[in-house]
Amino acid sequence: MRKIKGKRAELPWNKQAIMSRIKASGCQTKMTKKLLERKELSNGLVLEFWDESRKLAGDRWYVGIRAVVPVPVPQDPPENISLEVIQLIRSEVGDHIYFLHKNEKHFVAESEVNSLREHLKELFNKNSLSYLSHPNFPKRFLARKLVKVADK
Repeated sequence: MRKIKGKRAELPWNKQAIMSRIKASGCQTKMTKKLLERKELSNGLVLEFWDESRKLAGDRWYVGIRAVVPVPVPQDPPENISLEVIQLIRSEVGDHIYFLHKNEKHFVAESEVNSLREHLKELFNKNSLSYLSHPNFPKRFLARKLVKVADK
C-alpha cells in the first residue's frame, strides 16, 4: 500500500499493470529498431541504416540512426595476424565484424522527426560513404580490429 495525501490507496504495482499503463500513455517501453535502407557499396559490402527512434514524452522524440556495415572475417589470415587469432575471433564474434556508427538527437519535435532522420542519413553518406566504399576498407578495418584482439 502507498499513502497518498493522508489516505491509503492500493495501487497495482505488478509488472503487467505498470506495462499496460505505460503503453496506454503512448510511450514505448523498448527501443525498437527498424531497417530504413540497405545499400550495396562498390567494394561489395552492404551498408544498412537502422532507425532507433522512439517517443520520449508528449510530442518529443529521441531520433537515432545507426549505420551498420558487416565485414566478413577472412578464411586466410593477413600477413601479420596468426591463424589462432582468426579462429579466436570467429569463435567469439562469428563470421563478421561490424562497423557501427550512430547519429542521434534528443527532444526533437514530432513534426521534425522524419526530416531529421533523412538529414542524419544524408550527413553520414556525405562524410563516410567514400571511406566505407574504398576497395581497401574491409582489409584495413579487419587488420585494425584483429591487431587489437591480438594485443589483448
